[in-house]
This record gives sequence, structure tokens and C-alpha cells, in this order.
Amino acid sequence: MRIEASQPGTFPTRTPAATPRSSFRSLVPQQRLRAPEARALLGDAWTAIIGNPPDARTTALLTAHWALETDAGRSMPGHNFAGIKATPAAAGKSFPTVEGHGAARREVSARFRMYESAEAGAHDYVRLLATRYPNAVAAARAGDSAGFARALAHGGYFTADARAYAAGLEQRLAALEPDAAHCLPYPPLPDGPGGLARAALHGLLLAFRHPEHEDA
Repeated sequence: MRIEASQPGTFPTRTPAATPRSSFRSLVPQQRLRAPEARALLGDAWTAIIGNPPDARTTALLTAHWALETDAGRSMPGHNFAGIKATPAAAGKSFPTVEGHGAARREVSARFRMYESAEAGAHDYVRLLATRYPNAVAAARAGDSAGFARALAHGGYFTADARAYAAGLEQRLAALEPDAAHCLPYPPLPDGPGGLARAALHGLLLAFRHPEHEDA
């Protein structure tokens, strides 16, 4: 669910205890969380909730989802990592937002979760995935962005167009890959003719990727 301000000074937020819905955007001024910080927090949260450290593909995918839902940290009021809605009993705040797409698109007011810290927000996000979207967790383990988006769509995480959401996630992941590539292990040496050349080419491609990219 994408949050949009209906007028200057009116801003959206989400909250789950937990019912997320779509891209989460807000104009609430706050110190911006950067991608490396989000990646570290999500990795720690995954380890704490899932029980084992995530590999680079998993943290890259989770970070891409965070970037999609928060405009790379520019819009995450209350340390909400992914536009998570609040249940009536959960700490939250109401903001205008948009649900649906196409002819079903409508402006609504919804309550979104508010957290005391970014750590708490990251933990609740991963906890939500683990408890309500197990197929998304499996896809994240495999670094499967299409499967991750599909699992979220099937579980009702967002109300945006599923193909547009998946494409947006893939774009965010691609934007993060120059950084993520430096964390990935080298693949096994390919067999057969040309295997050594292909492995060398892969190494050169990684060497020419620079982590100077600024998340967009």
C-alpha cells in the first residue's frame, strides 16, 4: 500500500501486529536510514527470528523490499520497515494512503505500526514474514525475488498490481546488487570447455562493480 500525503503536512504510516498491504510511503521528516544500515539490521533480525544467519542473497532481497516500501529509507515513519499495518491493540498512527490499483484504486486512512527503534521495526518485519508469509521466507532464503513477490501477493501483503510490485522489487534489487555482489561467494568452477574462461569473466565482472552506488 502506497502512502500518499493528501495535503502538505499530512503524512502516511503503516502498522501490523500485523496486516500489511502495499508500498509504504510517507513524507514524515526523520533521519534517513541507509541501505547498509538496513541490511545489517535485517540480517540481525533474521538471525534472531529465523534462527540462523542469512546469506548475502537473502539480506539483499530483504533490503530491496525495504527499499521498495520506504523509498530506500526516505519514508519510514515510526521505524516501520515495510508499510506494516497496525491491529487495534498495537501501537500505531493513522495516515492517508492508497489501496488497490486500476479501477479499484481508492484513497483511505489506515493505521500503521510505530516502533521505538529501527531494531524493533526490523525484528517485527521479519517476525511477520516468518509467521504469516512462510513461502516468502523460503523464497528469501533462495534469493528468489519473483517467488518472494508472488508469496506476498498470495498472502495479501499489498494491494498494488502484482506485476508492477514484482518489477519494482526487482529494480530495487538490481540497484543494490553492486554492493551485494561483493558479499557473494565465487561460484564453483564450471566444467567443460571454456569453464575457466567463464569463471575468470565472472571474477572480472565482480571486480568492476563498485559499491559507490547510492541507493535510489
